[in-house]
Amino acid sequence: ARDRGAVIRTGIPVKRIVIEDGRVSGVETQSGETFFSSLVVSNADPKSTIMCLVGVKNVETGFTRRIHHIRARGNAAKLHLALDKLPKISGVEDHEFADRFVIAPDEVYVERAFNHAKYGETSVKPVFEISFPSFSDKSLAPAGKHVMSAIVQYVPCRLREGWTDGTRDAFLQTAMGTLKEFMPDLESRVVASELLTPADFEKQLHMTGGHWHHGELALDQFLFTRPVGGAQQYAMPVDGLYLCGAGAHPGGGVSGAAGRNAARAILKVEKSA
Repeated sequence: ARDRGAVIRTGIPVKRIVIEDGRVSGVETQSGETFFSSLVVSNADPKSTIMCLVGVKNVETGFTRRIHHIRARGNAAKLHLALDKLPKISGVEDHEFADRFVIAPDEVYVERAFNHAKYGETSVKPVFEISFPSFSDKSLAPAGKHVMSAIVQYVPCRLREGWTDGTRDAFLQTAMGTLKEFMPDLESRVVASELLTPADFEKQLHMTGGHWHHGELALDQFLFTRPVGGAQQYAMPVDGLYLCGAGAHPGGGVSGAAGRNAARAILKVEKSA
């Protein structure tokens, strides 16, 4: 993008998408700086884009209502571990650390893990999806060291007790206890740890409900109904505004797919203009 003249600026919070005469004219940052453009592509979730950045007064009521009813209740946390050495996993050879590991022994285990989340609780035995990205990308850790990244499923954004340092630390210990059953020496390998809950995603990354797919991937929020009916082709009902994030088709499960599709949709419109 830079080779083609693009200027990339990060770490600049956006206050609003500027609307004039029913179409976008740019974005205004929290610092008061305005970037003028007849085209704005939002990677924020649909609710944040329409309800916060565009503003309900700039969109017809029916569409706003549909956006408002998007279900976005985050239920997955992220655990990052810095390790001084790869842990030992029974039956796993070193070269297999390039693969993904899933801790979900059977359907009953998964159902029990999910049951807690239904009542605003954390799982006693969580479900994990684990990878060791430093095994394939050596730049992520010093020589001989590694990082582990784990998706921890069924962690509610709205914890019944509330997310505090205490409840976060307690769940971290629960998670480590489960991992220890499959990687007995893991705890002794940990140099540093970070647990990000859905509440952290909501606060730090401004994801509505802390849902990293920007909305649940359910039948009524999928394919031609993603994000909502009438907005499945990436264009929003404000001229010049498009969605390109996980809240658009096909969702967050295929990295970059929504952005590529949005770019193609925009180019198609631009060429026909």
